[in-house]
Amino acid sequence: MRNRVLECTLVAALIAGISGCGALSRVEAEKDASAQQMPLSAVPEPARIAIEKLIAGGEIKKIEKEEVDGRVVYDVEATVGEKNVEYDVAGDGTVLTTEESVPYASLPAAVRAAAEKYFGSAAGLKASREVENAKTFYEVEGTKKGNAVTLKLTDAGRIVEEEKE
Repeated sequence: MRNRVLECTLVAALIAGISGCGALSRVEAEKDASAQQMPLSAVPEPARIAIEKLIAGGEIKKIEKEEVDGRVVYDVEATVGEKNVEYDVAGDGTVLTTEESVPYASLPAAVRAAAEKYFGSAAGLKASREVENAKTFYEVEGTKKGNAVTLKLTDAGRIVEEEKE
């Protein structure tokens, strides 16, 4: 009898767990849907003109409308030439940040040294250069202990942000 009660309890827990996972998946899907992806044609004219100039000859992968500090910002991901680029453009057309992929070897020596110290080597590292508020930063993507990590560094090699995925 005890075994039967235990079996029923375990089955009920398993069903509840599976149902909960389904609910979490739905929540994540709803969260992704609220990111407000949109076509270029839906972006206000000043921002659209700025984006068209930035990606001239390129291909837009995704545009998302976001609110940052009470301000509407359009996050644009695109490919221009052979580079992956990302731009944050305000509704009035002001370019807030630019980011483009760069060869890892082109990073300043201090940035490479800090990244290699953090990740243990240069193997498999990807890099990009970001300009935000007239300041240049470098992002280095790699894996540490099996986890994907993106570091944001100053040109002196100081880590200012660490994002684990």
